[in-house]
Amino acid sequence: MKESEQPSIILNERVIQSSIAAETMSTGGSVASAPVKASNEPTAVIDSVSPIQMGHDLVEDATKKKKFKVGQILIRGFLCTPFLAYATALCALLVSQGWPTAAAGLLFPAGYVMLSILGLEMATGSFSVMPMGLFAGRFGLGSVIRNWSWTFVANLIGGVFFAYLLWFSLTKGGAVEPPGVLTTLAHLAEKKASYAGYGVNGWFAAIGMGILCNWLVSLAPVFAKGSRSVPGKVMLMWLPLATFFSLGFEHAVVNMFVFPIGILSGADVTISQWWLWNQIPVTIGNMLGAVIFNSTLWYRTHRA
Repeated sequence: MKESEQPSIILNERVIQSSIAAETMSTGGSVASAPVKASNEPTAVIDSVSPIQMGHDLVEDATKKKKFKVGQILIRGFLCTPFLAYATALCALLVSQGWPTAAAGLLFPAGYVMLSILGLEMATGSFSVMPMGLFAGRFGLGSVIRNWSWTFVANLIGGVFFAYLLWFSLTKGGAVEPPGVLTTLAHLAEKKASYAGYGVNGWFAAIGMGILCNWLVSLAPVFAKGSRSVPGKVMLMWLPLATFFSLGFEHAVVNMFVFPIGILSGADVTISQWWLWNQIPVTIGNMLGAVIFNSTLWYRTHRA
């Protein structure tokens, strides 16, 4: 028999078996699985996931987050910020060595990929994921606020801790001048506090920069559900994260590292300036960007 005829025969056998099974089931009977001859035909693997299924998966993630004990949230949140700090410091190092800021920013997602694979907790990601569970009726507003609050506190502690650890290690406890990576971070902190020079408009501009940031960043956990494979997840997460960092938008959790290490490294910024003119308005913007565009508009339009 010619090889070209074999696929046709196999296909006919499957059609006949399906017809027999359908007829038997329609009459209330049962049918045993008939053995199918092995085929050399390649099996198609679909790696992509539909937006509706992505929404379902994110609701399940939110439900799991709701069940975390406070201790779990604190540990996972504490461990999260250092990975973002590693990536931020890497970008600062490259800038200090002459790289364009936008080019260096393309490497920032490496930090998020690491924390995501480790299952750590980032407040700005929860800003989009937790409301989806709320809208799906899995839990109440109190659970959302509980998760956001403890994650935020844990991220802050992790950022301050890593900032001091990195500064102490690179300056030998302040015995030597800060190297290029630290001076670059100090200049970055000063730039991030410059909204104070524009008064009320500057404060609302910081909110706007926070919205623009987390519309993208909080898509990372969403995009991660768009693929079944690890390479696919990494590629998808990389897109919004690299875009945000290269454009210089404001991320509340990253700033929990940038300001402490900038101040330690000699930045002309006070703690009150950090919080009043950056951390508070940027956090508000991050919340709005995630909740409005991703939790509400995107999720609800694809909700089954």
